[in-house]
Amino acid sequence: MTFVARTTALAAAAIEILLTPATAADGVVAKRGYVDSRFGQIHYYSFAPADGPGTKTPMAFFHQNPKSAVEFEPLTSELGKDRLVLAFDTPGYGMSDRPAHAPNMQDLAGSMADALKELGYGRRGRQVDVFGFHTGAYISSELAVAHPELVRRVVLSGVGYYSVERRKQTYDNLPRDGVIPEDASFVVRRWHSVVNSRTPGIPIERAARIFLDDIRSLNKSWFAYNAVWSYVPEDRMPKITQPVLLLQPHEMLLNETRAVKRDLLPKADMIEIPGVTRDVFDTGSMEYARHLREWLDAKR
Repeated sequence: MTFVARTTALAAAAIEILLTPATAADGVVAKRGYVDSRFGQIHYYSFAPADGPGTKTPMAFFHQNPKSAVEFEPLTSELGKDRLVLAFDTPGYGMSDRPAHAPNMQDLAGSMADALKELGYGRRGRQVDVFGFHTGAYISSELAVAHPELVRRVVLSGVGYYSVERRKQTYDNLPRDGVIPEDASFVVRRWHSVVNSRTPGIPIERAARIFLDDIRSLNKSWFAYNAVWSYVPEDRMPKITQPVLLLQPHEMLLNETRAVKRDLLPKADMIEIPGVTRDVFDTGSMEYARHLREWLDAKR
């Protein structure tokens, strides 16, 4: 097969995967939507019971980067059995519009506040429970602090709470002047990272969907990390007034999340999920869902 033929076949496969509807559990309706924000349009997925969203507080999910809300699908589909779930693509990732310049965390959280307000939250007491993973944990934290009218409860998972020195060094070394390589080597690297290195048992079609969103940010994949590494969690996270749950699998940020409990959020509840270590929403969605339902639905 010639290079052109291989490229055409790959492009056709990519389009087919991108157009695949979100996976929904039985009795759950999955939809896509767009909503306006300060950075253009934000793309989101929604999951809700087929017979209506009921009375439980909706949930808003914010993902790690450079991935997208697709990574949450096993969990958001499961939770959609008994409540409305919204999973947003961060500006510049997935299918959301990219900011013209690298944002800070206040910008990202502000754009998510824009989206939620456009969807009718923040008025007449309408709030959401927020869930953030890695980058999304700081988006959720800042959203709760800066826009408390929008947020009822906060769940954080995989919080990248590193030393001031490490954050500064990482921030200073971000690839701000990166170019798209002609040989597509970055695509190959990400394919190996996301697809070839996936946990055994995860279908390649699922990994490929995640991969396709993973590479969409191209040479601007560092934008969200500009926000992460310039954020000062010591100043912002202790200002969260809502109830907080640290729901932590035994993945790469376990010790850092334990330190958040120790240093920044001593009153937060913390639940660990020891058996889940990689590809956590593919391998641990039912455990995540069980803990989330118990904690979010409990009276306080």
